[in-house]
Amino acid sequence: MSRFTRTLLGVATVFCAATSVPHVAQAEEMIAVPYRDVLAVPSAKQKLSPAVRLYFGNQLYPKPDREEGGFYFTRRANKAFKSGEEACRGAALEALTDLQKRANDIGANAVTHISSYYSKQLRSDDSLDCHVGMFTVEVTLKGKLAIIRG
Repeated sequence: MSRFTRTLLGVATVFCAATSVPHVAQAEEMIAVPYRDVLAVPSAKQKLSPAVRLYFGNQLYPKPDREEGGFYFTRRANKAFKSGEEACRGAALEALTDLQKRANDIGANAVTHISSYYSKQLRSDDSLDCHVGMFTVEVTLKGKLAIIRG
């Protein structure tokens, strides 16, 4: 057998092996992560600003002077050496930080109606949806930016 034929046979074998087990390469699940667990992450106190208040889901908040809606942030995180839940909490914390930065940029002091918005499916209770893949996790949060006096 020629060297070219062996190489071609090797490439064909690798291709067949890679395409015959797509479920292994694309292991996925969706998990619910409570917001309180995200806020309890040790680095949350350093990353989240107390100047921009956070209101989750249908949580009551004072009537705003102004409110702008529809801001989305998607964050992905590497899952290496972490559980899916731990990586999800980290990605969610980064998305919350992004929402606060955007609020600060426009002069808002609160983010309201923070909800999980994965694959255009809105979840507005006390937890968020996190997509867990084999190597990464993904969180999408949606919120309204508000100016609240008092």
